Amino acid sequence: AELRRSLGMNVVPLGPDAAAAVLGALRANEVVCLLSDRDIQGGGVDVSFFGERTTLPAGPAMLGLRAGATVLPTAVYFTSKVDGHHAIVRPPLPMERSGSLRESVSFITQNLAHELEWLIRRAPEQWHLFQPNWPSDPGYGADRKE
Repeated sequence: AELRRSLGMNVVPLGPDAAAAVLGALRANEVVCLLSDRDIQGGGVDVSFFGERTTLPAGPAMLGLRAGATVLPTAVYFTSKVDGHHAIVRPPLPMERSGSLRESVSFITQNLAHELEWLIRRAPEQWHLFQPNWPSDPGYGADRKE
């Protein structure tokens, strides 16, 4: 977190005040980056991710639907070109309501999972996953906050 702060990023830790801080940043027209390739706290949205069921956080879909935020699936890769980094920004996820809020969040989060798969497949060796992510992984769920 200190490195990110030294680069001018405002790091918002998970917790009871996170949603208000993120909404405040969006209202101030700031760019908000969300780590959305893993469900750190548990209780996320059930999706198919690389062919297996797991959960991903509902935050991106909720912010898109409730705050009108544009959600752009993005990845940054190390490369020997362009100052050592290359970013890919995918088109915005569609944010239309289709049924209940829960159904809409589920649909959007599944679309995000497909976009993340596409981004990760471009350079899977650069995807750093330091905890179990699928129910079939040993230790899955053991360190999740209740």
